Amino acid sequence: MSAAADDPARAAARVSAVATIGYVAFLVGPPLIGFLADQVGLLLALCVVLVLVALAGLASPSARELPRSDAPVETEPGDAPVRG
Repeated sequence: MSAAADDPARAAARVSAVATIGYVAFLVGPPLIGFLADQVGLLLALCVVLVLVALAGLASPSARELPRSDAPVETEPGDAPVRG
């Protein structure tokens, strides 16, 4: 939630999107798991949740902050600054 509010120009839209996704998952997830458990069994239904959590973990590095090109470059004394 706090990461969504980092950009002051678009904070309201981003925070509302994150909150909406959270509420939808909170309200739709348990009945969906219950329906799936009724069809295929509880263990298999919870395996679906495990797969979704693993996919979220694999996708999480894409949410990191990108390096800024205007950030100062650290150099050792006597070295020429190198942008990279």
